[in-house]
Amino acid sequence: MGAFADATRAAGLRFGVYYSGGLDWHFSGLPPIEHDDDPAPDDLAYAEYAHDHVIDLIDRYRPDILWGDIRWPDAGIEPGPKSLAHAFRTFYERVPDGVVNDRWGESHWDFRTSEYVHGTAVEVGEAWENTRGIGLSFGHNRNETNEHLLSAHEAVRLLVDVVSRGGNLLLNIGLEASGGIPELQRQTLEGIGVWNRHYGHAVFGARPEGRMPASDEPWIRWTRTDDAVHAVVDQTGPVRLPDPDRILDESTARIGERHVTAERVDGGILVDVEDAVTPVAISFRTRD
Repeated sequence: MGAFADATRAAGLRFGVYYSGGLDWHFSGLPPIEHDDDPAPDDLAYAEYAHDHVIDLIDRYRPDILWGDIRWPDAGIEPGPKSLAHAFRTFYERVPDGVVNDRWGESHWDFRTSEYVHGTAVEVGEAWENTRGIGLSFGHNRNETNEHLLSAHEAVRLLVDVVSRGGNLLLNIGLEASGGIPELQRQTLEGIGVWNRHYGHAVFGARPEGRMPASDEPWIRWTRTDDAVHAVVDQTGPVRLPDPDRILDESTARIGERHVTAERVDGGILVDVEDAVTPVAISFRTRD
């Protein structure tokens, strides 16, 4: 794990760790968990064992994100020297800017998470995260083919949709046993990278543009940064962007650094996005 932490931070990224609090049946001598209602360890001894694991992760790696999953043993919820509250207190003392997610039980979180779903009750507020794998799980399944995996195009649409609604996207890679990235998943990642080189300015550091309505026909999502409003459109050729309140300055329309011609028609703006990498981000300055 230290190698992952060093490589992540050397690339200028934040480093997070994951801990599953409810599925280590080895500790209590229980049989493997095969169904949702199978017993899982929940007693004080297991809670203290899990607590010590989390403290070890904090002490060794000072993670920026402490990402818990599968709840926390009930016996460790109440305050005490090896309680979940103590683990959180230790984390914030060691990493004052650190954050934790919402899967430690209904106790405390800095941000909410959804998984393989859209628009749930937790995808609201100041801090939330849409979570899924490129494949149908978070591991590597050698039987998965293209039909089971997000394509680069689908992954980009997911990223843009989540950002346009105010969230972050956590997209998991299921590594092979060797640590390598499966080729089909690599193709998705590299495709996202190509798109980001063209249009990453429309999602990184962006926030929702609530004055502009999203659309599925054609597919349009809106974001804004300090200097621009961005319409991300999954269509080529002539595209009509609704702007009945004349928020956008059509004379400033651009795709990347390239100025494009835009004209006002019927309460909207008509832009030709032929020969663009799709989804395409069309950027405007506003009149306000």
